[in-house]
Amino acid sequence: MAHCDSAVAVVTDSAASLPPGAREELGIAVVPMTVVIEDHVYADEQLAPAELVRRAGQARVRTSAPSPGAYLDALAALGDRQVLVTTVARGMSASYESAVTATGYTEDGRVGVLDTETAAGGQGLVVMAAARAACAGGSLDEVTAAARHAADRVHLLAVLDQLDFLVLSGRVPGIAARAGRSLGLRAVFEFSRGRVRSRRPARGIDCAIERIVASCNADGHPGAQLHAAVLDAESPSAAGMLMAAVRRLTPDADVYAAPFSSVLVAHTGPGLAGLAWWWEPQVPSRQAAVTFSRTSPRP
Repeated sequence: MAHCDSAVAVVTDSAASLPPGAREELGIAVVPMTVVIEDHVYADEQLAPAELVRRAGQARVRTSAPSPGAYLDALAALGDRQVLVTTVARGMSASYESAVTATGYTEDGRVGVLDTETAAGGQGLVVMAAARAACAGGSLDEVTAAARHAADRVHLLAVLDQLDFLVLSGRVPGIAARAGRSLGLRAVFEFSRGRVRSRRPARGIDCAIERIVASCNADGHPGAQLHAAVLDAESPSAAGMLMAAVRRLTPDADVYAAPFSSVLVAHTGPGLAGLAWWWEPQVPSRQAAVTFSRTSPRP
């Protein structure tokens, strides 16, 4: 598929997990978040997640949203095109506020900002829904509506080996991590409407994957198209099992592998696998002409 040169551009931050080639094929601009380790500042993609995990045991790790200036630079690079900025959930980051601040320096009506209320693969699914609508010729209002349509329906469930990183970030209580370790349970959580919620722990990865896929299946209905992202934060084996389970559930699913960025791993830690999804009841005519080509091999 040729590069998408639409009248409306879609911008997001690097908390969004996108499949290989999506930026180029769908014309998505990504503004990097940053990781700070002691006095060293790294743009998100400059530091591999495995290296971040190694260094997190030796020094304090912090993350930072893109500045309003970084968003302004991205908007300037897009010329006079209209733009929709889709950010990670504002409860996780100041990315949304930075984008809103940046729009105050742009021409009225040229730039819209949408809080996806999710992250990682969930955010990626919303971003791609918006970008497909843009590539199909949608107006800024139509692109925004497509993003909201996906954001209102997206779900994210994940399983973690341990909750230590989430405890340090203040997103789950320490007692939950201690209980999981003492009982040998796998932590399962849901990220919805910008908040992390603990779900019933699972006894083993097989049980966790079965429950995650069952939740996805229960959310669907006949004739709907499944859009899904398999989350992988340094947990390739579990992510591969999830990918295979989704393929068995719905062979024609639009599904891709969604590795975590270093900024996300700084919050969740390693050993996470999960699934973000939404079911599209009917493909809108404007989007039907643009189908993202799968670049990840089938397991």
